[in-house]
Amino acid sequence: MATADVRTLERAFGAAHSDESFALALNELSTVWPQLAGTAGCLIRQLLDSTPSSLWHSDPWLVTCYAASFRSVEAADRSAALPYFEAASALLSPATPAIVRATHHVHHAAALRSLGRLDDALASITIASSIAEGPDVIPLAKRIPLSAEIALHRGAILLHTGDFDRAKADYRLAGSLAEKNLSVADQLDVFGGLALIQFLLGDFEHALSYVSRAESTGASPALRRSRFNAPALLTELLITVNQRGADAAEGKISVLQSSIIESDWEPLGLYAQAYVELFAGNPHEGLDQLRASLHSLDEWQPLSFVDTEIGGLRAAAFLQLGDSGAAWDVLAHLTPTQHHTVCPSRLVAHLRFVTGDYRGTLDALRDCELLGDAHSARTLADVFLIKAAANLNLGNDEKSDVAFDRSLRLVTRNRLHSPFRLVPSETVQLMLTRAATRSQPLAVGTLVKRLDGLTVVLRPQDSLSLSDRERAIARELVRGSSSAEIAVSLFISVNTVKSHLKNIYRKLGVTSRTEAIHKSRELGLQVEITRD
Repeated sequence: MATADVRTLERAFGAAHSDESFALALNELSTVWPQLAGTAGCLIRQLLDSTPSSLWHSDPWLVTCYAASFRSVEAADRSAALPYFEAASALLSPATPAIVRATHHVHHAAALRSLGRLDDALASITIASSIAEGPDVIPLAKRIPLSAEIALHRGAILLHTGDFDRAKADYRLAGSLAEKNLSVADQLDVFGGLALIQFLLGDFEHALSYVSRAESTGASPALRRSRFNAPALLTELLITVNQRGADAAEGKISVLQSSIIESDWEPLGLYAQAYVELFAGNPHEGLDQLRASLHSLDEWQPLSFVDTEIGGLRAAAFLQLGDSGAAWDVLAHLTPTQHHTVCPSRLVAHLRFVTGDYRGTLDALRDCELLGDAHSARTLADVFLIKAAANLNLGNDEKSDVAFDRSLRLVTRNRLHSPFRLVPSETVQLMLTRAATRSQPLAVGTLVKRLDGLTVVLRPQDSLSLSDRERAIARELVRGSSSAEIAVSLFISVNTVKSHLKNIYRKLGVTSRTEAIHKSRELGLQVEITRD
């Protein structure tokens, strides 16, 4: 899309000294403001403020223009736009041209999603879409840019809600129309959104190709540091950490920090900084960042998928700290996102594995297996790794080899810097030794050699040989049930419960109910995995 000339606007308004000349200047602004709202919002407000109010306060197109200007790169207050959108809405009627009504709802949706009001934003963009698809005639030259904007903003809303499939479809439509129909600011938003989705789905190569497309838009340095480019910056940071380590990401954090301020990308940006801290081995600092990220979601309706990302990373942080009980508490209430971009099952499986419950490990991964290739490759390498390790310990060598080869290929495809952190070193080394004896693609063979000698220290746990009945009683203990209540729940006598409790105390190495509850929480015995 050709960029509007700001200087032409300034000259037109600078030369205006009468209602007639102001009307000509306003006509010029009416034509170009959708291209400028993201980059020259302050100027737009100055120009309109200098214009007699009688010439534009009753015009819903120009009042929408004023409201949309608060989305500009230099705007500091996201909520300031809302009263102006409400004023513009009051001016709309069925007789108002369809393009004016639809454009109003598009920009209102953008303002609402920047505040985390996702339900309201989706309602507004849905109205815009119904107007665009309705019987009222919209000239082709305006209809196509309008369709691109609707797809962009609906895609962003759906991305925040965690509906990645529909978001990707909308973003792709917007991307196909972007060059000729969207402003440079909106092009950054489109390609950054696509990059972020591809990262979440575990396709790093395509994610980086979209980052490159964002870089090729010709955006100014100010735009590259703005909220419009935040999704691309987030994607680049997260992939850098995964492929090159935390040290390589340091220079990118400050740029990201300035881009997410007062934007709908702030919660995910704070999450990304926490991710870097955990990757660097700083779980306390990571938890601090996660608290800030969670706080930034306070007024979101509904909560973004980032809330689940935060939960998954909190569990990982507690595991780094050796507090498996706290990790279990988080995981017990965590639901996977679409395609398991956040995959609590792999952490549950990890905790089952380190307690020696190898069949429970495989049970925990059942939903991941049912997803098959629809599972995010971002977390699938861990799934196959843990599956391989569990099968190896169960004596299922062939199944272990197949799963480990799948994990190796996923790690190779995304060039992961530090894989295989959820299984102890001795198990990984044994699987690597076996992998080296099989025919492997060149890149996988190189990876196997690079990882030789990898050291992963995991704190040993020991649920040891608790029987299924003893595990059921331990779960009831954690829930606060008395011996009598346990007896009723499990259809056994109180004396049988007491006998089982003695065995549980002995096996867990504890001497009291309080200690048994604490140990059971650490081992995750409060979380039941359904077996066939």
